Amino acid sequence: MKMNMNLSPNQNQGQQFRFAPHMVKIPSNPIFHLLPKLNEPGFISFAPGAPSSDSFPYADIEEITRGLLSNNPRELMQYGSTEGYAPARKSMAALISRYGLSPKPGEVIVTTGGQQAIDLLCKLFVEPGDVVLVEAPTYSATLQILKSYRAVPISIEADDDGILPGDLEEKIKIFAPKLIYLIPTFQNPSGRTLTLERRAAAAEIAGRHNVLLIEDDPYRDLRYHGEHLPTIKSFDTADHVIFLTSTSKILCPGLRVGAAYAPEALIPALTVAKQAADMHSPALPQAIVSAYLDRGLLDAHLSLLCGQYRRKLDAMLDAVKRFFPEGIEYRPPQGGLFLWCVCPERLDTAELLERAVDEKVAFVPGEQFFADERVTNTLRLNFSNAPEADIPKGIEILGKLLRKSLAP
Repeated sequence: MKMNMNLSPNQNQGQQFRFAPHMVKIPSNPIFHLLPKLNEPGFISFAPGAPSSDSFPYADIEEITRGLLSNNPRELMQYGSTEGYAPARKSMAALISRYGLSPKPGEVIVTTGGQQAIDLLCKLFVEPGDVVLVEAPTYSATLQILKSYRAVPISIEADDDGILPGDLEEKIKIFAPKLIYLIPTFQNPSGRTLTLERRAAAAEIAGRHNVLLIEDDPYRDLRYHGEHLPTIKSFDTADHVIFLTSTSKILCPGLRVGAAYAPEALIPALTVAKQAADMHSPALPQAIVSAYLDRGLLDAHLSLLCGQYRRKLDAMLDAVKRFFPEGIEYRPPQGGLFLWCVCPERLDTAELLERAVDEKVAFVPGEQFFADERVTNTLRLNFSNAPEADIPKGIEILGKLLRKSLAP
């Protein structure tokens, strides 16, 4: 099952399409090529970075939606404000305030998922050839976005505690980047969390060198062990950190409601960029999320969600310990959705995936998460989406394949 994931100039029944050269070089996310397989009976998937659909608060959302459509259907079905449905801007500002920040609604713009905010910021600031500093590994969709704007992503050195501030400053001096992009909490894909000291250092370095830092923080509410850490933005004295959040991981990804907290002077430019993208995010999902948050339902939901995901993470860690061969390195995360594994260098996890899919198990090879080097011996396992009872079965199958692949 070899997957060709690049755009081809010879698609659609032989019709020749002349794609822009930079788009031809952008690989597709392999998860989407797996989706038809994932729906087959008996398939166990650790691939999508998705919350469990069993956890969605269907009854609350149904009740809220009925009320909204009964009381105010015309406004919610009509064109709306690009900056966001006014109650939703207020509610998302309140959500961000949970994290020790103090945004005003005028400093918040509602986006179609958190990922759109990354795209809008690149649209505003990045020109072809500009350098953007990222973690290694980092979110693969961000790398897709950067490549679509013909940016040059450069990795910052990191260890288990996140990026190294010394290397961040050195790379800023060498490359004069337009942006820095970090996922500081339960990072996708590595699951690691940036330490308190390094968060403060990142904010200070970005401000001193006049570089905008994007803090992408959609997982921070999904903490199962340890204490919450302050955001990088909370250390920002120069107004150079833009904080992104989303309700996709803590509520429902299908609603596609995210937000950016940025300096108020930047909101008009973000608004113009968003007008060109989609005019505005759909008003009904914004209203649903706003009503859900305003009713104070999130805390109880997060308590249930974190309890469920903690059990799934523990089940995966126990299975990995039992079934994976020696030589597979991993660090248990304190939260989030992912377990990151580093295998011996001779193993190509893309080839391993092909054999795993034949056994009805899926994961994501780590190669797509690296910006400026080819790393073929890593893999990302998602523990939130699969049924808890299936996790040991899937890990046992994967462990057998790993043992076979690593046998002398």
